Amino acid sequence: MKIIALRGSKNTGKSHTMNTVYQLLLKEGYIQEPGHFRLLGNPLFEDVIDILIKDGVRLGIIGMGDYQRGEGSLAKLIKELEAKKCDVVICACRKIPNLEKAITQYPNHIFIDKTISSGDSNNRIVNGIDAKKIIGFL
Repeated sequence: MKIIALRGSKNTGKSHTMNTVYQLLLKEGYIQEPGHFRLLGNPLFEDVIDILIKDGVRLGIIGMGDYQRGEGSLAKLIKELEAKKCDVVICACRKIPNLEKAITQYPNHIFIDKTISSGDSNNRIVNGIDAKKIIGFL
């Protein structure tokens, strides 16, 4: 399984970027596999977990990567998507060694560092650029 992880510090726009990735994938013809979509964590952030399919590739997406322990931990969410036979997982990951370890245990992984915006007026632009970078690794 390949993992593409958007890595960044707290409050840098990881969730917003992951939501942009999700929307772009749907526009590019990925379709939701029924029964997998759910919101994670704080509903205000609209972090999701879902499985999308295109051309026989099962792609899992995890919008929340802030938790190290419990049912919502990044490691458990990745394992859940692995058990559901995803070929690729795209996720957010806060810059914390234990969270990064949940990703580095998979040999086929890549980290993309979250671009820091220079201000609120640039957030949408920066998140769009990062989203396209992530999709480019599919």
